[in-house]
Amino acid sequence: MRITLTFLIVFLSRFTLAHNLTEIDTFGSNPGNLKMYYYRPANLDSTKEIPMVIVLHGCLQSAEAVSEISGWNKLADLNGFCILYPQQKYTNNYSGCFDWFKKRDVSKGRGEVASIKEMLDFMVNNKGVDKKQVFVTGLSAGAAMAVALMACYPESIQAGAIFAGGPYKVAKSAFQAMFVLWIPPNKSPKRWAKRVMQQNPSYAGPYPRIIAVHGRLDYAVNFHHSWELIQQWSFLHHTDPKPDKIEDGFAKVKDVCRLGFNDPNGKEVMVFYKIKNLSHALAIDPGNQSNQGGKEAAFAVDKNFHSTFWVAKDFGLIR
Repeated sequence: MRITLTFLIVFLSRFTLAHNLTEIDTFGSNPGNLKMYYYRPANLDSTKEIPMVIVLHGCLQSAEAVSEISGWNKLADLNGFCILYPQQKYTNNYSGCFDWFKKRDVSKGRGEVASIKEMLDFMVNNKGVDKKQVFVTGLSAGAAMAVALMACYPESIQAGAIFAGGPYKVAKSAFQAMFVLWIPPNKSPKRWAKRVMQQNPSYAGPYPRIIAVHGRLDYAVNFHHSWELIQQWSFLHHTDPKPDKIEDGFAKVKDVCRLGFNDPNGKEVMVFYKIKNLSHALAIDPGNQSNQGGKEAAFAVDKNFHSTFWVAKDFGLIR
């Protein structure tokens, strides 16, 4: 009964209006048939270019729901950046998931990932966003689509935070996706990276920094998917998947371990937050302090650790 009630609450939340967000009806050809919302703090200087974070919701969520539970808008108010919230339509996916397992939606210039890129370009061209300071994050299916955005358009994204996600093109069909979520494939870094590099065969620039965040008790997406993600991006960053720094009890929270991975020049290019006693959810820390935020709900658990804040700090967005 409790599971059914939770499902209904989450399902119905998809139909609430995005009261705190602004919707843009026309932003391009929209080949993926997505909706676009954004949040821009009222106190921003309209004469200056500003950073932007693209936030991609999970299944059974909406743009409004993820904005409330994650606490991104509060951080935007305090630190002077804006948020882009793409939203899936039920006509595309009956569970409200981004279609991360469909080739046509995660390939460069096609489907949903192309729609999100059009939204990004719209914000750069019309809303004063600095194209050199664009970041992306997502939870679950949104995390998988965030990885796809970085793989297809690496020159447009500075860094990405992947919550309960996995490597690019870990599944190539809905049928395959049902199995790999629990049993992640084990491939070499080179084989994983090849799937990314095929999207831009002539690209010679740097790939976005990557931040993985995953609960050790995740019942929906096997925790080891994040290790495979680290494997994939280690090859792209010309480094190895062995952490250079391990911080247990990070931020004085005993359940959080932060792993840092450096490239050959000593620059941190990958981060992995491993969180004990956390299932398929964001770790949050409701409160009024600047490093607190988020709201308890389905897919958001109070762990006295505001993961959104620490990701924003890793992005370089915290003043």
